[in-house]
Amino acid sequence: LMSDEQLIRFSLRLWGKEIAPQVVTDALGVEPTYAYEKGFKKKLSSGTTTAPRELGIWVLEQIVESSFEDELKVLINKVKSANLKDIEGVEIVILDLYFGLSDEDSTLDESYQCRISNDALVQLSELGLDLRITVS
Repeated sequence: LMSDEQLIRFSLRLWGKEIAPQVVTDALGVEPTYAYEKGFKKKLSSGTTTAPRELGIWVLEQIVESSFEDELKVLINKVKSANLKDIEGVEIVILDLYFGLSDEDSTLDESYQCRISNDALVQLSELGLDLRITVS
C-alpha cells in the first residue's frame, strides 16, 4: 500500500474537434472530472483568457490510493465499452499514467514499481487506448 502523499494518477483523455462532452458521458455512463468543447477559453487568474482550444476534451481522472493494478482494473471496468474511438466526435484516446515525483506532497523519491498485466494491456488495446506515461 502507498502513502497518502504519493501522487499517482490515471487520466483517461478523449479529444476531438467535434467532441460533445455529453455524448461521451452518455456513451460511457460516467461523469468526467472535466470536459469542454472546441473553442473553449479558460479565464486565468490574471483576468486574461487563453486562446480558444483547438480540440474539445473529456477527462476522467482517478488518484491511485491503493494497488496500481487493482485501480487500473476499476478504471477499465468503469468505461468498458467498445473502442472509445467509435464514440461520435472522439478522435484521440489516451490513458495517461502520471507519477508526481516533483509534487511538493509526493513521497515518490525512492523507486516505485507498478505492473500492468497482459489482460489489462489487451483491454486497453480493445478500448483503442494509447498509453502515455508522465513522470515529473
